Parts: sequence; C-alpha cells; structure tokens
Amino acid sequence: MQDLPSFDELKAMAEHDPQALETLRLTMSEEIIQHASPAMQPRLRAQMSHINQVIAQGKNPNHTNVMLMAELQQQLKRFAQALNAPETLTEHEAAVMPFRRPEQKTPPTGT
Repeated sequence: MQDLPSFDELKAMAEHDPQALETLRLTMSEEIIQHASPAMQPRLRAQMSHINQVIAQGKNPNHTNVMLMAELQQQLKRFAQALNAPETLTEHEAAVMPFRRPEQKTPPTGT
C-alpha cells in the first residue's frame, strides 16, 4: 500500500493541485477497501459512496469539513449506542399493513 504523504505535502497539494489530492484520496481509499476482508468490502464501498455524496454537497472546503464532522459524530453516536444499549438499535414501532389491491367493481351486464 502507498504511504500517506507528509502533512506539508498534503497541504501543498490542497492549495496548488486539489485534483491530485482528490485522486490520492480515492486511490488510497480503494487500496484500503481492496485489502479489507471480502465480507467487509461492500460495507466499506457503501460508506465510501456516502462520504463522496457528502463531499459533493460541500460548498467549499470548510463547509465540507463541517458536514463530514457531523457525519462522523453521527456514526460515533450510533457506535456508542451499539456498545452501550444494543437493544435500542432495533426498537422501532411500525404498523405493518398488508398490501391489498382495491376491489374492482364488475361492470353491469347489459342484458
């Protein structure tokens, strides 16, 4: 796997070649996913897709960072919930209603 460049190199990339930084992010993310267990790869790809969607919504780098931090906090909250009170993850009350087709009226016979 490729080594992460130094902070100063990353900062220079962000300032002078943001596309190269984005390419590095995607390349390194893909390497990490490829080295994960086959069972984890779909979940990691889904997480990566979600992160990419959040990044795409950012109006500027600061806004993107704030949105990513909010996502991370949400994930950490869910992780803490899973550790401290796992039963609450499945506590959902929903009314399950069977699907029924509307009854069709038979047309009157003309005889």
